[in-house]
Amino acid sequence: MKRSIAIITTAIILVASLATACIKEPEQTIEEIEQHSLKAWMEKYRPDLVDNYQTDGGYYVEVLDKGCLDSAAITGQDVWVWYDFTGRDLHNNIYETRKWEIAKQLGTYNDHTHYTPSFRFSGKESTTMMEGTYLATFNKLSVRDTESGELTELEVRYGTKLKLYLPSSIVQVEGDGGYEGQYTLDANKPMIVTMEVYGHVNNPVAYEGNYVDSFANINGGLCTEHKAKVEQETKSSYRRCTTRAEESDEEQVVDTRPLEFFDGRWHQPVDTMAHLYVNYSFTPESSRLDYNAIGIDTLMYPTQNSYSATNAYSSTMSDLDSRINAALVERFGKGITRDEVLEADSVSNKASAKIWYIGRFLDGFIFDTNIDEVSEILYGKVEQEGTALTFNGTEPTENEYILAWNYAMPTLRLGQWAAILTVSTYGYGINGVVGSTTSTTTGGNYDAYYDYLNYMNYMNSYYGYGYGNMYNNGYYGYTPYYYGYDYSSYEDTSVTTTTTSTEIPAFTPLLFEVFVEE
Repeated sequence: MKRSIAIITTAIILVASLATACIKEPEQTIEEIEQHSLKAWMEKYRPDLVDNYQTDGGYYVEVLDKGCLDSAAITGQDVWVWYDFTGRDLHNNIYETRKWEIAKQLGTYNDHTHYTPSFRFSGKESTTMMEGTYLATFNKLSVRDTESGELTELEVRYGTKLKLYLPSSIVQVEGDGGYEGQYTLDANKPMIVTMEVYGHVNNPVAYEGNYVDSFANINGGLCTEHKAKVEQETKSSYRRCTTRAEESDEEQVVDTRPLEFFDGRWHQPVDTMAHLYVNYSFTPESSRLDYNAIGIDTLMYPTQNSYSATNAYSSTMSDLDSRINAALVERFGKGITRDEVLEADSVSNKASAKIWYIGRFLDGFIFDTNIDEVSEILYGKVEQEGTALTFNGTEPTENEYILAWNYAMPTLRLGQWAAILTVSTYGYGINGVVGSTTSTTTGGNYDAYYDYLNYMNYMNSYYGYGYGNMYNNGYYGYTPYYYGYDYSSYEDTSVTTTTTSTEIPAFTPLLFEVFVEE
């Protein structure tokens, strides 16, 4: 009897032990579970790529193009890379793209978006790229050669095109500022990224400076033989000269130096600021800017020498500029001439000069303007009425504008057109500005419909659903006209407004066409 009890007790302990084992927490993490799921998906849908598994990051690679094999590899280097990418989920739904053609197909194209390759840093210690794309550019890739069937190492370079199958652990959804796709990628979901490398530079500061100098040289020339006069006064570094002599009882002497700078070339407003130039004789009446400043031999991506992504830019940049210039001359005039410059008052004498402007990248794309006529040409409408910016020429340091403006504007005169050319150091900084997109929905029967639903839910919860239905159908008829909503004639008249601010990429030179209103 005692032995039977012992056996029963042992059996109970064994069952309890098994039950405890069954409810233990799983030993695999979410990341490991996703890795198994991604592997299973690859084995089912892309078995040809299973051997192209990359241990650092746990992703798979498909080589679409090895690139230009006689170009320098960027693998393992500290470089800034131009690269295009489009992100999809495993069902091929696009959630992010930098290609305007794809954005057009998705219905997400935006006129304010600069559809060009991303420019990001890939280095030994850090990166500004999405982690999955960074791992593919920085590491040597282990892939099976389609011709020999052997496992080989691939280094990414100019022209390399890849398709990456990434787990969520190395995914960052970056779409913003008009690059968003039609769908949103759920958290903890893998994605497929198609990327293409268009080039790289080791020293972006030098590259940007050379770009600006080249642009100046092919658009009038760069002045090098004379420098600005450096005075001792506190504010002298902000202006090259004054238009008129100081008020005094002595005989006034007119400073004729402005005539030297009204020669069609680009001049430094301040000697100590390299790659900041002003073309004082620029005018839209005769302006024909050439954006092919880097030449075809060093072209990094297809539209770098002249932006041409659909809509306003779809024809030619010269045609667009001709329309814009005609509108500018009609509204503001051609500006003061060389013979009139000495008689015009200087911005440096004004505490509230009015500035109208067009901000461009050096491929011609307009990222900002406060001139309605330009907005009408670009977007087919004026989204927000433009107003002149106020510039304090007497105290330039008090302005909250970019440094290029604070140093260049005081050298201008009322009624003058001018063009300001600058590197990012004196613009929005070497990091640039992240683009953004916001949407708001207002008005229409759509809102009224939800007001009606909220009322009905409240009434039914208070009186009961039977009373509510009887009350509406019997007393007020099928539709509750008393509350202003005719369900039978429902039509969504709500308005959705989407506002997009343009991304300013890192190390991006800028061009401003400005007019100083008298």
